[in-house]
Amino acid sequence: MEINQIAVSNVTVKYFNYEAVIQASFEVKPKDFIAIIGANGSGKTTLIKALLGLKSISEGTIFKSKDLNIGYLPQHTASDDRHFPATVEEIIGMGRLSKKRFPKRMNTDDYLEISKVLEYLDIVQLRKKRIGTLSGGQQQRVLLARALVCEPDILIMDEPTSALDQSMRDQFFRLLKTLNDELGVSIILVTHDIATAGEFVNRVIYMDQRIVFDGSFEHFCEKKNLSPFIHTHDIQLTKEERETDGVD
Repeated sequence: MEINQIAVSNVTVKYFNYEAVIQASFEVKPKDFIAIIGANGSGKTTLIKALLGLKSISEGTIFKSKDLNIGYLPQHTASDDRHFPATVEEIIGMGRLSKKRFPKRMNTDDYLEISKVLEYLDIVQLRKKRIGTLSGGQQQRVLLARALVCEPDILIMDEPTSALDQSMRDQFFRLLKTLNDELGVSIILVTHDIATAGEFVNRVIYMDQRIVFDGSFEHFCEKKNLSPFIHTHDIQLTKEERETDGVD
């Protein structure tokens, strides 16, 4: 029997009296590739923070399998300052240091792991470059390398392609699919770009504080009362279809 890596059961998350996430339940299985979508303020990022333990839950439970290693890629946070002193190698090394106890020092094994992930992501040539001198797509690969260098079982990402143009978004999603297929890394990402992500994910979770839909991208596209709210989605309904489905 396949064991869930994460099981979320009836989870509610509040900000004071406001319920940002209400009675959410879903499971994450090995090699899942899940896109979490929804309008602004629908609770997507709050749910991610709860999974990471960065936000306390008010009700329900979040189960994580024993020794589960989670990597996190936040919204684009690399520096635009061309003179920012940190190199690519140093940025990636932070991922290794974050798992160490004091005193936190790099060793030979750490540098070997950095070399492996640089090669896998095809950014060896960037190793000694300053992070601020890189393009948006290159910076995002470096941040992904920082998350991968600790060999995570699951990667959790919050709008990882928001700073990328369409061509770079396509490349980035293809890279994630390769990680999912070849390394067996489960992926959970918050995204507004469901039109692009839908080609690669095996599940879509649509949120409106509650989980309104959890299923395949193909089934999501059949839900005509949901897909028009995703502005990047390529399905357009006629006025008659919208009235029939109760959208207007």
